[in-house]
Amino acid sequence: MIAINSMMVCLDLSDIDEKLVAFARAICGRLPVDKVYFVHNIKTSELSDDFREWFGDVDLATEIEGNITDIVTEHFADAAQHEILVSEEPNTEVILADLVKRYNVKLTLLGKKSRDKSTGALGTKLLRILPCSILVFPETSGFRIEKVLVPIDFSDTSVHALRLSKNLSDQLGLQLEIMHVYRLPSQFFPLISEEKAIKKAEEVVQGKFEGLQKQHPEIMGIPYTLVRAANKSIAERISLQLDKGGHDLLVLGLKGNNPIPSLSLGSVPTEIYNSEIHVPLWLVYSEEVIK
Repeated sequence: MIAINSMMVCLDLSDIDEKLVAFARAICGRLPVDKVYFVHNIKTSELSDDFREWFGDVDLATEIEGNITDIVTEHFADAAQHEILVSEEPNTEVILADLVKRYNVKLTLLGKKSRDKSTGALGTKLLRILPCSILVFPETSGFRIEKVLVPIDFSDTSVHALRLSKNLSDQLGLQLEIMHVYRLPSQFFPLISEEKAIKKAEEVVQGKFEGLQKQHPEIMGIPYTLVRAANKSIAERISLQLDKGGHDLLVLGLKGNNPIPSLSLGSVPTEIYNSEIHVPLWLVYSEEVIK
């Protein structure tokens, strides 16, 4: 059973905070969550001299904590034990990574605004530095989660994401779909026909999938879609499949080849995060990767 010992919700005092807190409540309503930390960092380096001169006697942290308390009271209530943490540090990414380690956070909830409202630069940094799995919630997303899409490339990390998605789907009664995006090696054309190349590629991938089913019998029976990348990127094909299938959650496994604080995000998750997806994106690190 999937249970979350501690979850961190990152707030930025913008309009998305209310939806993010309400989504945290929805998570607590469906999964066991022991404690939730609502966090905000006042980036002291960005406070102007004019602000310091005009409002130097204001306890900004207390004011912000009061604002967050109002939002949490209205949109989270007593869904789970929780605590509000407001810090004043020059580097937001570093303090949030420290909080993850200090409170043994297993999942961080991160809001994502549309590209016309934010560059997403801080979000990308957090994805790379936070030593835990991250659930990205786009501001255009809804709370309903019934269909889950998990792309795999047969790596250990994607298989971990698949098994976690299977457990989640069983626990919550969700529909789960697996997909794999493949590319044809262009160097073999025109030596062999495209039709033969496609047939051979699909046979190879199907063999891998059958081997995966033998290794993990619990995934037997899960619908599986094989998609050729063709003239699009893997991330673009995943996004198209999300829309086509009407999925409500995308789960991606993350590789961790580099030591913390530089966990390997990977090109596909990065491209997906920077695109305009409209469903929550669960970026999953295994415990072994974190360690």
